[in-house]
Amino acid sequence: MATVQTVLGPIDAADLGGTMSHVHLTIDILCWHMPYGDPALAKEAEGEFALANIGRIRRNGLAWRRNLVQDDVELTIREVKEYAKAGGRSLVNVDLPGMGRDVRKLQRISRETGLHVVASTGWYIAACHPPEIANKSVEELSDIMVRELTEGIDGTGVRAGNIGEIGLSGMPQDPWQPAEEKVLRAAARAQARTGASLTIHPNAHLLIHGEKPVDHFDLYLDVLEKEGCDLGKLYVSHLGLFPDVEIPKRLLRRGVGFVSYDHFGHEEYCEGIGPGRGFTPDKEEVGLVMQMLEAGFADRVLLCAEIGWKTCYKAHGGWGYSHVYENILPWLEACGATDAQIRQMMVENPRRLHGVG
Repeated sequence: MATVQTVLGPIDAADLGGTMSHVHLTIDILCWHMPYGDPALAKEAEGEFALANIGRIRRNGLAWRRNLVQDDVELTIREVKEYAKAGGRSLVNVDLPGMGRDVRKLQRISRETGLHVVASTGWYIAACHPPEIANKSVEELSDIMVRELTEGIDGTGVRAGNIGEIGLSGMPQDPWQPAEEKVLRAAARAQARTGASLTIHPNAHLLIHGEKPVDHFDLYLDVLEKEGCDLGKLYVSHLGLFPDVEIPKRLLRRGVGFVSYDHFGHEEYCEGIGPGRGFTPDKEEVGLVMQMLEAGFADRVLLCAEIGWKTCYKAHGGWGYSHVYENILPWLEACGATDAQIRQMMVENPRRLHGVG
């Protein structure tokens, strides 16, 4: 019988229930910090994360350091309880070494909310890599991931149950930075050795809302396949950044297990990247999901609210972890999604993806 490794131990995959497969609970992504060019504004953005500034923070979220760090575990617990109350049962946390992963906090969140929480292994974009990554080989990195999946993380005994989000970044024409290719190959090998689910964060952030995204997916899949990855256990994150549904359809036809629409509620801007740049609005992402459902891919789609910035929290003016259940699912139903399709995306797909054995 398939099992899922949570931070409190293994569970039957059938017990996952409603699941979001791409969330952040202890994130620190100061690697994305882009201060204001104006010294006075930059100084102000180092200060208090005040509700009076929320509108400005949502406009240029990468300029405000405190927006990029979720270090208040009590607040996270309160916010996650809203997800449980709305109907959620499990969360796959994709924070990694170098971007805030704290498995002891994850255990506390799980115990105090009653939710199943899955920890992840691997490394995010190169800007977040711990220094030791540079000197390790592909096989050494793979061994670390396998050890965290099968034995435990940093002597805690807490085992990871997922690989990624493996980060890919760089200039628009580049699929990755060299260290990221090494990590991607290592992740593929770790997946092949353990059967764990694996997710990638594609290189799209410099292109969101303003230019046509460069599509590097076939190269990613070629590398993963060459290294032995079971593409059926791969889920590609952040597909909402790509407005052409032919891209996820092509990924699925190549054998990718699932595509993840996970920026629901992330309706902020990144003015430090460029005017008008930002995350895909919910209206557009709902439309993309409906196109996938109408094309018959309900059994290959995942829905999530990743909560990557503090402005996503209800306490800071956002819609919170419960947003998918409280707002997006009713919206999809109003657009014609059936109860069976909703259950497929929220319950059955995560169970098949994350279950091992």
